[in-house]
Amino acid sequence: MDRFRRRVSADENLGRLERAISGLTASRRPSPVRQASSEDDTLDDSHKGTLGLNLLRDVTEPVIEFIFVHGLGGGSRKTWSKSSNQYHYWPKEWLSQDPEFGCVRVWSFGYKADWNERKETVLEIHDFALALLGEIRNAPNVRRSKTKIVFIAHSMGGLVIKQAYILAREDPALKELAGRIHSLYFLATPHRGSDLTKTLMNILKVSYGQKAFVSELERNSGFINSTNDTFRHYAENLQLWSFYETFPSQMVLTNVVIVDKSSATLGYAREHISPLNADHRDVCKFDLPSDPNYKILRNAFITTIDIILSAISQVASETAKLQHDKLVELTGISEAPINDLLALDDVRVPGSCEWLTSKQTYSSWRTPWSDRPPIFWLLGNAGSGKSVLCSQVIRDLQMENLRCSHFFFRHGNDVNSSIAGCLRALAYQMAKSDEAVLRKVLEMEQETVPCVQWDERTIWHKLFLGCIFKLSKPLPQFWVIDALDECQKFSNFLTLIAKVPSYLRIFLTSRSTPEAQQWLASLEFLVEPYQVQSEDLLEDLGTFIDSRMSRLPVGDGNGQKKLKENLLCKSSGSFLWVSLIIQELEQTYSEEDAEEILNEIPEDMNRLYARMLESLPSNERAMRLTHCLFSWTLLTRRALTLSEMQCAIKLDLNQTVPNLVKTLPAICGQFMSVDRGNRIRSIHQTAHVFLLHQNVFPQLAVDEQKSHTRIAQVCLKFLNGNQLQGVYMQRPKSGLASPDLETQLLNYSCISFSDHVQKGLPEDTATWNLLCTFLNTKIPTWIEYLAGRAKLYHVTRTAKNLQLYLRRRLKNMSPLSAGKDSLESWIKDLIKVSAKFRANLSLSPSSIHNLIPSLCPLDSMISQKYSPRQRGFLVMGLKEKSWDDCLARIDYQDKQSCAVALGDRYLAVAISDGAILLYHRDSIQIKHILTFGERVKTLVFSNDCVYMAASGLRKAKIWDNDSGTQVWAFDLAHSALSMVFDTEYDTLVAATQGGYTLCWDLREGLETERWVWSEKIDPSRNLPAPNRSPGKVLLSPDANTLAACYRGLPIYLFDVKTKMCIGCCQRKTASARGSHYLVDALAFNPSMEIDVLVASYGDGELAVFDKVSTNLRHRIPNVFAQAIACSPGGSTLVTGSSRGSIRIFEFGGTEGDKLSLIYRIDAYEDAVRSIAFSNDSLYFADIRGSHCHIWEPAVLVQNDVEEGSQSELSQGSTVVPESSDIEEGSPEAVITAICSDDTGNHAFCGRLDGSVVYFETQNASQQGVLYRHALNVRVTSIAYNVHRSLLMTADESGRVLINKISFSADVVEVACLVGDISTEEPIQKLLPDPMGNGLLVSSRRFANLWTLQGEPKGTQIRLLDEDGDRMISLHPIRTQNFMILGSKYFCVYSWTDGLEEQPFICDTLGGLSLMVTPPTPLVPSAPESRDFSSTTTLTIPPPPINYIAHLFASLSGTRSLLVWPAESLSAPTSSPIPQPLPDPDHLGSKIQQIITVWGTKLLFLDANLWVCSLEMSSQEVCAKAVKRHFFLLSEWQSGVMGKPFIIDFSGSKREFFIAFKERLLVAKRGLDVAEQWSLP
Repeated sequence: MDRFRRRVSADENLGRLERAISGLTASRRPSPVRQASSEDDTLDDSHKGTLGLNLLRDVTEPVIEFIFVHGLGGGSRKTWSKSSNQYHYWPKEWLSQDPEFGCVRVWSFGYKADWNERKETVLEIHDFALALLGEIRNAPNVRRSKTKIVFIAHSMGGLVIKQAYILAREDPALKELAGRIHSLYFLATPHRGSDLTKTLMNILKVSYGQKAFVSELERNSGFINSTNDTFRHYAENLQLWSFYETFPSQMVLTNVVIVDKSSATLGYAREHISPLNADHRDVCKFDLPSDPNYKILRNAFITTIDIILSAISQVASETAKLQHDKLVELTGISEAPINDLLALDDVRVPGSCEWLTSKQTYSSWRTPWSDRPPIFWLLGNAGSGKSVLCSQVIRDLQMENLRCSHFFFRHGNDVNSSIAGCLRALAYQMAKSDEAVLRKVLEMEQETVPCVQWDERTIWHKLFLGCIFKLSKPLPQFWVIDALDECQKFSNFLTLIAKVPSYLRIFLTSRSTPEAQQWLASLEFLVEPYQVQSEDLLEDLGTFIDSRMSRLPVGDGNGQKKLKENLLCKSSGSFLWVSLIIQELEQTYSEEDAEEILNEIPEDMNRLYARMLESLPSNERAMRLTHCLFSWTLLTRRALTLSEMQCAIKLDLNQTVPNLVKTLPAICGQFMSVDRGNRIRSIHQTAHVFLLHQNVFPQLAVDEQKSHTRIAQVCLKFLNGNQLQGVYMQRPKSGLASPDLETQLLNYSCISFSDHVQKGLPEDTATWNLLCTFLNTKIPTWIEYLAGRAKLYHVTRTAKNLQLYLRRRLKNMSPLSAGKDSLESWIKDLIKVSAKFRANLSLSPSSIHNLIPSLCPLDSMISQKYSPRQRGFLVMGLKEKSWDDCLARIDYQDKQSCAVALGDRYLAVAISDGAILLYHRDSIQIKHILTFGERVKTLVFSNDCVYMAASGLRKAKIWDNDSGTQVWAFDLAHSALSMVFDTEYDTLVAATQGGYTLCWDLREGLETERWVWSEKIDPSRNLPAPNRSPGKVLLSPDANTLAACYRGLPIYLFDVKTKMCIGCCQRKTASARGSHYLVDALAFNPSMEIDVLVASYGDGELAVFDKVSTNLRHRIPNVFAQAIACSPGGSTLVTGSSRGSIRIFEFGGTEGDKLSLIYRIDAYEDAVRSIAFSNDSLYFADIRGSHCHIWEPAVLVQNDVEEGSQSELSQGSTVVPESSDIEEGSPEAVITAICSDDTGNHAFCGRLDGSVVYFETQNASQQGVLYRHALNVRVTSIAYNVHRSLLMTADESGRVLINKISFSADVVEVACLVGDISTEEPIQKLLPDPMGNGLLVSSRRFANLWTLQGEPKGTQIRLLDEDGDRMISLHPIRTQNFMILGSKYFCVYSWTDGLEEQPFICDTLGGLSLMVTPPTPLVPSAPESRDFSSTTTLTIPPPPINYIAHLFASLSGTRSLLVWPAESLSAPTSSPIPQPLPDPDHLGSKIQQIITVWGTKLLFLDANLWVCSLEMSSQEVCAKAVKRHFFLLSEWQSGVMGKPFIIDFSGSKREFFIAFKERLLVAKRGLDVAEQWSLP
């Protein structure tokens, strides 16, 4: 070797090594392509390639990104080129010409990896990986697409892409990018380093500067080992391809394989390994595409492409299914009404109906963006074929590839006769036909309740005006709606569609009723009407008759012509009449019979139906079956399928009809038919009405109440059997003979039984008994069934129906009947369970069995009947006996609440310091704290809860709720007294104290209109002109009407749209002064049917005024309401008084303008300042003093009756108002800190008033006060030392008390005061020395070590990043140390003197004592026992700490879960902090709060407030290792010390201790309930 060094210079040595490693060798074979070229065979620096990410090949629709990464000493072009000839740059030249790569976009990445430069560099492979990720993130083409990424790397480049992938997986901000990385190709990558590196390092040390990235390539270096150890945790879902060199590279005196096979391969189970017949340089350089090595690589690339394309196809299919499922969950619609359309297609004869589509008026309407009226209204007589014409219009639009949504109203069918059902079906179809609409709707779906629970007004405003109609670039849409006259609320629907966007065109059909004619006049400029004439139908009728002529008993052409003329003459333009006659004629066999039938058949449809009834079988058995079919077909909420009807017949008559489709015509004649969806329907609406009201054949008369009763009993008997099975309780099924038939009616019975109960005979005893049996035995399995199918809204709907049923039944029951009280309790339970536990049931339907009953009030029916108190989950300390109307109470302490707004997703409260707190409505957790800058006077949400507006004395601001960013800010000359978002026009309208309205365009942020309403007061109408500023101003919810109150004057009403004064609203009282008494509050009823203004006067009277005529309609004295609000549905009014009491009134009477008191809440607190309703009318919030309350009285749900029922309840039934008293607050202060002793039998609690108490955990009862800190000084931290029985408590003044606790069989008490420590800052945490010799006291800035006697011990420790996140804990391995772990540092300190020590040691774990005391958040995993007969404290150390876990929160709010095995905190590492376990699923973002580490389990609270456990022994933090156990209620949260819940865990008893206000709750056997957790 010495002789070699003497003969070869260092530069030559280096040159040979460079050529071997980076791709240059001494000799090459000449390339056939370049034989005629005079260029040199090597690549100079100009052909090395540029740095960064270089686009080599782009495609129109890329699916995959190929990114080539070079190795040590290479370049973005040089590494991949055999020569300097452009042709040899194969990633660019060859792949772009290969048709197999048509969907691949190709990139090359270059970085500064030149080790032969004569200067040192500190760059590491980690830096190159960061640069690669940065380039990809900042490349718009890559960042904006959803393409899959494939890395192809040579040599050291393989280590770069591995490190880049690890970084992407560990960074939550790069989660989406990491998920897109699909395959890694390693070409001669030294996964375990290379022996040649040491030689290279020696040369660099002598001749060139040191290169950090070169040293990392040494075999088994720290970087190599760390990368491999981490990468294996993340590589499970990657496609890995490893290619290794088989030819040695020419070195100085020998040939050497630079990276051998053992280093070039990973050894993973799913790794693809292949040799390449080349040396280290030539594994990535090729002469021709026919090169065998290139073929091997190309074929591997194609395999990857095929895998990705196949997966994308599958993902697209799965994505489409997921989107469809979400759409179904939101709309409650699973498919378009295609069966109705197909049935009409079957009826329509080819060539018919063309007279309509050929008309010019229709063609003009069909033209998108036409200036013609957007609504085409076709009117015709019953049976004139309007529905068939609709089907023709739909098919015509579809033939023109126009987006068409359709709906067929059907009277008598609850599902098909409601406006809400129609709107949901239209929204579903629009989303399915338009990707942009789908995306918009699914954005809304993420944080809203299913719109099945909304009424038509809410659906229209939120789903259409607030969502679908908000598209920036909409495509033309068409609606086709049939039989509008069969809609339950005909006029309401037309009111909604009177304002539609220009791109939407609507086709309507109905009979020409007087109501229809009135609306035609009202919508004159929006509608193109057309009345179907008999002449229009003659040709179609003739075509229809011709299509059936071959089946009729006529011979020659004259006979056919005569029959046709006869039919047309008698038809009066009715397709229905002709169809029915032809069906009867088809049953005859001679022309004489046909002529006789034609002469006998009446032209009137009712007489025809009566004649059809005569022809039905008249024997008793057949008539029973016919009556059964009539009842189930005419009265069910939706049409039943054949199999459902077979099941219904079996249950009702105990008859099995095997072939119902063939039996139906014989039994029901022409009255019933089976559509394409195998659903049984009546042939026409006129037949439906006839059968329900006919008395021609009493045996077949359908008495609606009796038939509903019969159906209700069948459904309840069915549900009370064994067919309703839950996941929790599986039992053998028995009952019906056919196992396939027995469950066919299950879905319908679960959803609809209550509809038939409430429409049946209220006095029927059998129905009552069956209902009681169902409630007492089947409620959990029924709720589980609905929850598992995302149909929980039917629980609330069932409660409404049962409330209607009870009201009717009260006429036959004693007011004191136990049955009445029981059913009332069940109704309230169903309402409360559905509302309170909706989110939990959606996640875990089985929780209705094992969790929810224990969380219900003790006197609730569900608790009494189903709570598993002796064998299952139990929460001790819950004292509530009845449901609390108050869902949440927020205390702002020394700050006053100023304004409130409540939406579907958020609650906003403005407080007196100028802040606005935005909460998640369901969990009452703060989402954003927004700064307004001055006291807020008005707060309002947009209908879709996307935006929030606030106004103060001199400004108004608008925020985006989701992001918390300010959108617009406006200066005001006068404060805004009322604000409303006008969703239709994307504007915010404000009415100011200056007597004018302002309108701002939310798209541009500009004022678009200002109107002074006082100028429109006309003195000629004897209206007194105001001479001062208004005291109260209110805009109606639609921003169309304004009410203004002036002192000493009546209430003025203005039409904002027409800019006119409507008139004055005033009372007539004994004195003129009294009629204009000061108005305290105003509220508009938003219902289109009621349309009134409610005013509360200072003398205590409520007055109801007509909004159009301004007449006084109703008045109620002695209410004294300071705040009032109408529910968005318009059915209720809530008032709040100066004494804090709340009253709920119901709008009733024939016109809905009468108020009756139905509920009262006596809170006895501060005066109610403001009230805000949620959009679903089921919740309201009030503010008073320093508090905000959210209320959910069950009466709001009970009052929200189904469509069509309001009129019945308004006919004078007297309702006795219920009342609810809110319990006065407990004299005990709230708990602010908890810890337990080692046995778990006692819990020590610090309170807000400074007292320290103890509880017996067996029954969660407080036993006594141990001692006190200073009065009303909050206890902030508490800790218990097992070894010395020392209880340590700290308060916010900086004082620490250390007391020795003595235990006896009956009492726990303080034996003596051990220490009293005073510090200068509020204390955040106490950490006792596990051996009982000291105490670490930490505040925000400092940590100090003290003796237990109160003497300082060592020097003060200044905490780094004092405003950041850190963890202070016992060291899990070294008992003599504690540690402080931040996001970027790790420090270890001595318990002896507080001095910092070396954080990492090289001692083997076997030489260390593992018997250490865990820190406060770590609990023993095995139970301990205490001998109360002795006062000697235990000295047995608890089990070792296996893991340390912490939830780090960045300044941006991102949360990361870091978990370290105990041994990793002492193992040497090059990182500033130990390496945590991989977290591929980024669980930190889904965790609300860590509870403790228990053995190998991490117990935590997830974002949905479920207590979960993570098994950490798998050495990976992933979702599949998480179990879900039980959930906490949102009202239990405290917010003290920044934690949502104050919670402790006893490992010895496996119990959780939770602070709930002044009480301690003990959750027992919670860990016994477990199910797989899923990512939220």
